[in-house]
Amino acid sequence: MKLYSIGIPATLNLALPSLLISALNAILVAFSEVYILVLGIYYKLQTFIYLLANGIVQGMRPLIGYNYGAGENKRVSQIYKIVLCMSGIIMVLGTVICLLIPGQLMGLFTHTKATIQAGETALRIIGAGFIVSAVSVTSSGALEGLGKGTPSLLIFLCRYVVVIIPAAFLLSRFFGAVGVWNAFWITEAITAIISICIYYKAIAKPAEPVNGQDERRHTHRR
Repeated sequence: MKLYSIGIPATLNLALPSLLISALNAILVAFSEVYILVLGIYYKLQTFIYLLANGIVQGMRPLIGYNYGAGENKRVSQIYKIVLCMSGIIMVLGTVICLLIPGQLMGLFTHTKATIQAGETALRIIGAGFIVSAVSVTSSGALEGLGKGTPSLLIFLCRYVVVIIPAAFLLSRFFGAVGVWNAFWITEAITAIISICIYYKAIAKPAEPVNGQDERRHTHRR
């Protein structure tokens, strides 16, 4: 059952981005197919940024899980903060790139002037949420490393369903496609706050030993 409690949420986490893209496409199609193309290009570009951050998070998981199981809560906190800073630096670079050369980035995928112009606006707005997204990315990865799949899933649900889809729909009613782009950074800001709360509440619970013998051995080492 412990395996399922981690594996099922992790599987759902992989499916949520596809659900989000489908929902946003349904919203954007009411304005222009150009925006759907822009959204597709954005997700190709953001993959390069998040791959770097996710790589660091992947390396964090076994370290943070081992130390948490050993009762080294101080070290767990240190690892989390270090990885958060490293992810934040990557996201800062991503934000700067999107602000400085959005047209060149869009030009890698299309030569249509209208699409490039719409993409420049989208990248500048969405890029504003990259930095704060480091909090939710790091927190969800840390929780998976701690074997807490359900809290990690809650963070993913906020990022990909609960907050962004309603926000994108409502903002699009008032601001058109630009409202959808603004929904990204608004979602990241809200999710970052939720992530911090979920993470610290989850690690407040002591790690459960595998059996009584493991607990006695750990006590003996101390």
